[in-house]
Amino acid sequence: MPEESSKPSAEIIDISDTPELFLELLPNDWKLELESNWKEFAPAVKVYGIKLNQELIGGGLVFSDQTSETDNYPPVAEYYFDNGFLYIGYLWVAEIFRGQNLGDFWLNSIFEMYPKNPFWLSIEDAGLAKFYLKNGFTLEREVMYSGGKDWIYVRKSASDLV
Repeated sequence: MPEESSKPSAEIIDISDTPELFLELLPNDWKLELESNWKEFAPAVKVYGIKLNQELIGGGLVFSDQTSETDNYPPVAEYYFDNGFLYIGYLWVAEIFRGQNLGDFWLNSIFEMYPKNPFWLSIEDAGLAKFYLKNGFTLEREVMYSGGKDWIYVRKSASDLV
């Protein structure tokens, strides 16, 4: 008889009703930014956590509409949201759990939850490009704004990828 796997299994959970569970995990600068904007973000965002062995160890946000999160490039945001794209923001995994493909797991779970939607995101750190490229995103454009430069990545919907 095969032994049951003792490997921990991760799951994605919707914690939109208790976003503070996710916010508590984040670095202080992210946490403060989200807390100060949460009243505005809440109607346009879903919070999905990564649960591993009954412990919340990461997660991210899926925005369905424009908020101040995308204020650095309003015409770009307007175009994507008007065309059914969802915006991914604040994807984060606790450092001790990194290197286990949990960020990939989170993204793929989100893609499965929203198979008809394409996605977009912005990054400030060029070092993150490899991660998003590996997960099916392509670089769409660079955007210069008063605070610096962001790179916009997009991923087509599952139905467009077939």
